[in-house]
Amino acid sequence: MRRESGRLVFIVGFVVLLADGAALIWLGQLSGNPTTIGVGVALTLAAALLVVAYRHWVLALGDVEALRRDLRSEVDRLRAAAAAARDGYHPDR
Repeated sequence: MRRESGRLVFIVGFVVLLADGAALIWLGQLSGNPTTIGVGVALTLAAALLVVAYRHWVLALGDVEALRRDLRSEVDRLRAAAAAARDGYHPDR
């Protein structure tokens, strides 16, 4: 999943969880039903946990990208060494 689509999924999920949680808390207060309030609080906490998970995901993607760049440079270095060896260059001599 690309970062842009991941960000869109995060925003939609966050807004839905937060709006549903707030609506259930409000409805629970109007009706006097503590179970509805509890479910609303749980949805609001789920929205907060989604923010934490998204932040962790973005940091992990940054780490993967850095490792990918390092691997790419190592592969390029090895290809250059193999090409030099094919052309007759031997650093041991």
